[in-house]
Amino acid sequence: MIHLIKPAIDALRSQMALTRLSKEHIIDVHLREFGRTEKQKCTFVFQPEVSAKVKNYGDHFTVDSIRQMWDAAVKRAGIRHRKSYQSRHTYACWSLTAGANPAFIANQMGHADAQMVFQVYGKWMSENNNAQVTLLNTQLSEFAPTMPHNEAMKS
Repeated sequence: MIHLIKPAIDALRSQMALTRLSKEHIIDVHLREFGRTEKQKCTFVFQPEVSAKVKNYGDHFTVDSIRQMWDAAVKRAGIRHRKSYQSRHTYACWSLTAGANPAFIANQMGHADAQMVFQVYGKWMSENNNAQVTLLNTQLSEFAPTMPHNEAMKS
């Protein structure tokens, strides 16, 4: 299960106002098991007809059309070319910097366990040590007694 953060949910909700009443399409969903597919009814959240500047579009975006839009956005932003897949690394680094649990990040990214996160992104994790100490001080102060145990027992 993928857990979306609030900005992603907000974006989907605002887009839903434009497309939720659109017609259903029956699509072939390719499953993880090689060669297995199943048909599913789908109403696309993002539709070419909503944002297309030309009228030669289909019912949904394709891998190629998404790649073309990504490349155009990178060029407009004036940043060095990178594939959209590299955004996974950005997600992992930002999540670690924000203090997210590496096991949670690994699960969100589709890894079997957190080992890959530790191997690839471990160097960013130590930069967060001061924030971790602050977190522990805040969280553990609620559990630790504020006076010696034997003093608390006298009252």
